[in-house]
Amino acid sequence: MKHQWTAFTVALGFALTGHLRNRLAMSMIAFFIPTWIFLVRATALSKNISFSSSALGIEVTASMSRSIQVCSALHAVTVIAGFMMFMATFSAREMDLRLVLAGYPRVQLLAAKMAALLVITALLTCYTLALLRLSWPLTEPGAVAAALAAAILAYGGLGVMAGYLLRNELEGFFVVVMATLIDVGMQSPVSNPAGDQAWLSALPLYGPAQAALAASFTHTASFTCAARALPWFMATGLLALLVFCVRTRHYGRPVTMSPPADPRPRTGAGTTRKDTS
Repeated sequence: MKHQWTAFTVALGFALTGHLRNRLAMSMIAFFIPTWIFLVRATALSKNISFSSSALGIEVTASMSRSIQVCSALHAVTVIAGFMMFMATFSAREMDLRLVLAGYPRVQLLAAKMAALLVITALLTCYTLALLRLSWPLTEPGAVAAALAAAILAYGGLGVMAGYLLRNELEGFFVVVMATLIDVGMQSPVSNPAGDQAWLSALPLYGPAQAALAASFTHTASFTCAARALPWFMATGLLALLVFCVRTRHYGRPVTMSPPADPRPRTGAGTTRKDTS
């Protein structure tokens, strides 16, 4: 048990260090999120719009500018989380294979990545929530934070899975960017006013987007609705573990070598023919 805990803490330390060394991701957190929210606040219309929350069964009336800010915040954090987890997994993939070959436990390696994702989720959630509250006092900030955290976990898990599945960095960037762009666009009450398509509920951001929009402007704090993204997080994490185990299924097995054969010819069971010359 002590060995497993040590393996986990060492792997977690390396995972967090790798994220801190990702300068592009750190720059995106520091500048992209506040810039994106500020640009929306400065350019979007301030007129009120009404939309229906199908997941909660309520009608919401809110400023168009503030509604887009909530969706933009969801888009920013999911892109960054997916990008960070994909890059961390993809860049360490070969090293992980070598570690498993040397006997390092697989579960601890992946558990450390997921624990690092939890740390990133907490920091990104607090940071983004503070930025949104600079624009207006959110009605239910706790529920908004839960929705942001659930969205980050869903796309962070997707980034880990993509890091093990995809072959190069360009594929990973395309998958993360396009998935978040389509998902947020379909959940936004501005770009999709009806929002009554049956298949929307299957998308990762359906629950978090509905919960965040409702909690930002009403007193409906539905943590259950935000948690609808957690099955995506668990499914992508399990699939990542499965792919990693499949790719390393031949690693760590002891090599059994048969004893060398006796080069002398045998005339019978247990007797060796003598040289008579």
